[in-house]
Amino acid sequence: METNTSRKGNPLWNTLASIKLAVFLFITLAVTSIIGTLIPQGEADQFYLERYGQDLFKIISTLRLNDTYHAWWFVSLLLLFSLNLVVCTINRFPVTLRIFKRDSLSCGPDYLSRLQLKKEWVLKDKEADLDPILNSFKNAAGIPKERDTGDRRLYLVEKGKWSYWGVYGLHSSIIIIFIGALVGLFWGFKGYVELFEGETTDHVINRSTFEDIPLGFDVRCDKFAVDFYDNGAPKRYVSDLTILENGKEVLHKSIMVNSPLTYKGVTFYQASYNSIPEVNLHIIASNGRQGSLTVPAMERVAWPEGRLSVGIIQYLPSIHGEPAAQVWAASPNGEADTVWLLKGHERELSLGGNTYKISLVDAKNRYMTGLQVKKDPGVWIVWLGCTALILGFIVVFWVAHSRIWLWIGQKNGKMTVLLAGQANKNQLAFEKDFTKIREAVERAIGDKA
Repeated sequence: METNTSRKGNPLWNTLASIKLAVFLFITLAVTSIIGTLIPQGEADQFYLERYGQDLFKIISTLRLNDTYHAWWFVSLLLLFSLNLVVCTINRFPVTLRIFKRDSLSCGPDYLSRLQLKKEWVLKDKEADLDPILNSFKNAAGIPKERDTGDRRLYLVEKGKWSYWGVYGLHSSIIIIFIGALVGLFWGFKGYVELFEGETTDHVINRSTFEDIPLGFDVRCDKFAVDFYDNGAPKRYVSDLTILENGKEVLHKSIMVNSPLTYKGVTFYQASYNSIPEVNLHIIASNGRQGSLTVPAMERVAWPEGRLSVGIIQYLPSIHGEPAAQVWAASPNGEADTVWLLKGHERELSLGGNTYKISLVDAKNRYMTGLQVKKDPGVWIVWLGCTALILGFIVVFWVAHSRIWLWIGQKNGKMTVLLAGQANKNQLAFEKDFTKIREAVERAIGDKA
């Protein structure tokens, strides 16, 4: 008791135990979470600069609203709210324990007579048989606890006494959810990866830091397909993925939007796609050598026989109805030049003392699947907390502690039967139950009163 009193005298303790603080933190967390949902997370600075302008970008950057849930102030709010819940729980615990240990069989007729729900009968005969009355009470109310003090007997049917602990389950569930969220924040990741058909990777890119994240296994894109509406908008895209462990296929699944693949806690979501042009070139060198090259975008392709390297700088799918590409070419001595090629039209290029006739034979787009990759080891902890939260709400708001007493004894020199009841919530339902019990007892008393 001294410890509890000394705590109440501590300003810091009182602040942490404040309900006002709890409400403030709860609202602040809710508002900041909404802001973190509205502002895209984990994008590059240039994205926020272009989308929100210089002034808002400074605010977003300073407050780390581009990574809200990892920001120090958000984590601090979570920890402070958890501490607030713990302190409130400790403060409330002695009161709850006292209520829980309260002896409800220690009350007498004076106390019971002051309750709102009560009914009293005075029996005509002091020696009346009380067994029918007691049996009707048991049948209607349940098996009672009993205390016999000689000339007085008190019966008690008590339900839902444990419900006082529901609030502690509620508080604990919120803390469990916070713990799960923190586990996900610090030991999980959100990444992305783009794969061509047939391409395999053992890592993804962190969306926040752009660093490589090892997966611990390989994922291969076997096939990617995309369908389009008549207006050119994507209608449906599907990736056939295979998981490999030590070179062996262990899992295969076709994924699409809202149908991800999960392996070892890592989930792959079909998020986007990208198209990369690929051109076929035919080259004839002045020394008589000729060859055909397939040149994907963003790649440098060597043609050793012709002592030439080529790459694509720019690709246009239709110029006068034909594809065109700006091609870069370089000789081994570092001499380089560029030329625009239109399908069906040959161009000449001179490099390193040689002349090359280059023509664009064909061109197409290669599609690559875009996958969002997420690992959240705290998700099951969050689910556990959510389940406990729901159960806690049910207990706190719907499970009542009800007590129904039947007192039989001498009062003012007359044999008296007193029925009384009390519940701490759900009064309407309790009054219906009490009425049924009162009517049952009343029928048993009959003409004895």
